[in-house]
Amino acid sequence: MDTKKKIYLQYTAIFILTIVLGGILFIIKTSDIWRSSLPKYEYATILPKELLEMMNQNKELIIIDTRIKEYFKKGHIKGAVNLPYTSMKTMNKVLKNEMLKDIVIYSEDGERAKKICDILTNLGFSRIKNLHGGIKNWIDSGEEIVK
Repeated sequence: MDTKKKIYLQYTAIFILTIVLGGILFIIKTSDIWRSSLPKYEYATILPKELLEMMNQNKELIIIDTRIKEYFKKGHIKGAVNLPYTSMKTMNKVLKNEMLKDIVIYSEDGERAKKICDILTNLGFSRIKNLHGGIKNWIDSGEEIVK
């Protein structure tokens, strides 16, 4: 192979490498810009007493029990809807039209609810609240559950 062909191939390789790396950098930077333009929400953690006050004052309050159906049937907070953590797609579909309402999420001990609250706030839900300590704390506080 003569020298001209070698130089031509080297320049072609450098050109292709530059295009590929530039494309990758463009995609990374564009996604950073896109993500930074979305509003960032944080959820609040509330105590059982605060939830009880919200239930008495807010008729449009949505309470989500994220436990599996069997636990929900054994006892849940009055007015709660069962949307198990195993179906986040369903939860997002159901709540999509309710983004501007107060939504309280609870689980057994509150840990799983924290993760779900993180996911929902990242999806754009701005009025999410987590019941501190979950239904265990609700019961320990002397509040009622229904079956």
